[in-house]
Amino acid sequence: MPPTDRQPDDLDRRLLALLEADARATMADLGRVVGLSRTAVLARVQRLERDGVLRGYHADVALPGSATAHRARVGIVIRTADVAGYVARLAAQPGFAEIETVTGEYDLIALVTAPTAGQLDALLDRVQGWRETVRTTTWVVLTRYR
Repeated sequence: MPPTDRQPDDLDRRLLALLEADARATMADLGRVVGLSRTAVLARVQRLERDGVLRGYHADVALPGSATAHRARVGIVIRTADVAGYVARLAAQPGFAEIETVTGEYDLIALVTAPTAGQLDALLDRVQGWRETVRTTTWVVLTRYR
C-alpha cells in the first residue's frame, strides 16, 4: 500500500522515538510509557508501518574485529542524470550503507565501513575513479555515541 499524506501526531512521534531507541520494546511497554493500551499502541504502530513512516526494524551489531572497525561518512558530489543508478551501484559496493540524497554542497552522504584503514581507502579510491564521481569528502568516525 502506498504511503499516505497523513502527518504523524505528537503521540506517534513519541512512539517512533521510543521504537528508535529500542525496537524490541513490547506494545505493552510502549503503552505504559505513552498512556495507551497495548491494543491502541499496536493499531498506531501498524498504521505507521502501513503509511510508510515506520519502515523497518533492525539490529545494530558490532562484533569485535568486524567490518565496523573503521567507519566513515562520505560526502559525494556526482555528475549524472541517473542518480538512482549511481546509488544502486554504490550500494552494491561492500561496506556502503545508509546512502542518502541531501541538500547543500554534496549530492549524497553515505556511511562506509571496512575492517581496515587500507580497505576503507581502497573503497573510496574505487568510487572516486568512477566517471560520474566529481568529488568525495570523507569524515572518519573517531567515537560513536548511540
